[in-house]
Amino acid sequence: MDGKCFWIWLSQVFGVGNSRLWEILQDYDSAKQAYETLSSDSVGLDKLTQAEVDSVKHTKLSTAESILQKCESKGWSVITYDDSVYPQRLREIYNPPPILFCMGNLAGIDDDFAITVVGTRTPSDYSLRVARKVCFDLAKVGTVLVSGFALGIDSRAHEAALKNGTKTIAVLGCGLDVDYPKGNYKFKKLIAANGAVVSEFFPGTPPLRHNFPLRNRIISGLSNGTLVVEASAKSGALITAELALSQGKEVFCIPPADLFDPRYSGVIKFLRDGAIPVFSYLDIIYEYYEKFAHKISNINPYGTIPSEIEESALYGDKKPSETEKTSHTPKKQTHEKAVKAAEKEEKKSVPDISDGAQRAIAELLSEREMLLDEIISETGIGAGEVLTALTELELIGAVKALPGKKYALI
Repeated sequence: MDGKCFWIWLSQVFGVGNSRLWEILQDYDSAKQAYETLSSDSVGLDKLTQAEVDSVKHTKLSTAESILQKCESKGWSVITYDDSVYPQRLREIYNPPPILFCMGNLAGIDDDFAITVVGTRTPSDYSLRVARKVCFDLAKVGTVLVSGFALGIDSRAHEAALKNGTKTIAVLGCGLDVDYPKGNYKFKKLIAANGAVVSEFFPGTPPLRHNFPLRNRIISGLSNGTLVVEASAKSGALITAELALSQGKEVFCIPPADLFDPRYSGVIKFLRDGAIPVFSYLDIIYEYYEKFAHKISNINPYGTIPSEIEESALYGDKKPSETEKTSHTPKKQTHEKAVKAAEKEEKKSVPDISDGAQRAIAELLSEREMLLDEIISETGIGAGEVLTALTELELIGAVKALPGKKYALI
């Protein structure tokens, strides 16, 4: 008997997403032992409600075997909590799914840099444009995009990954074999070819309304942080954001196109409560770069912006006024200011550093404290190399990080 059958049986007894399963399992060493004890009709039933006792008596192990056989015939994986490939990130959340039905491959997700992307199913043109741009840029540098395979914002996230040939994970609120949203079954196969489509719901489970809040804990649980693109006060996307916070993860928000538009009221709430505003994919990348530098590549903070979003509020082409020119000041002007400042304050001495990138950064910081974007702009070195050099300089005690992504020579 395959041990996966006992996990399936338990999920059938208690219902998908029911945390009672974990309360009962505390008394047993394995899912198999729980099955053998509870199905004996004499032991362990005293801790169950009458409805649970009835469910134990009417749930057959043969049904679980049939489900497992169906999945195997379709080439789907059945990943249980005690499997070695079960994501560690999900083990750490409250009420982890005991089973994941998987089309594709989830292996390696714990080592990947992953961001959950959520939002409304009926986004504004503004939100669609921004989601397309930010998600495309995130995927381009190797970010795994996790979303819920719904219409609207979710679809933009999955499409961005597919266009870049990078991994994306879709978490469903129905069975893997259910064509929902209708007409998108082939889309699942495209995602599974280089990522995964997963669900904790049994094959054939329809997309019932209460399924979606349940699956949201998995969407947030699989990633390092959650990006909310557009959400009203009652949007389901806010449930995912709240779950991300409860899981100790960062929440990012795209600033609204209109402060008075109720379609963005949920986003405004999270921004007011401390969510990180996103004006570029870099606002997300910089939060995690030190940990996932080996997974993130080809960062170009000053790359060409596609014409399709040049008119959006986030990527406008309005030239900054003289008072607005801060982080992108031309090198000559910055140097002249530094010279004047040096007349009032003696420069800090540059430590003896042989590495070229580190030396260039240290020389800049000997003049004054600088923003990360300024360092990248002034040195002409790629963002990835700059961040690596700064980390190394911090480790040797030459540079210190300051609030607001500023750095200073020690």
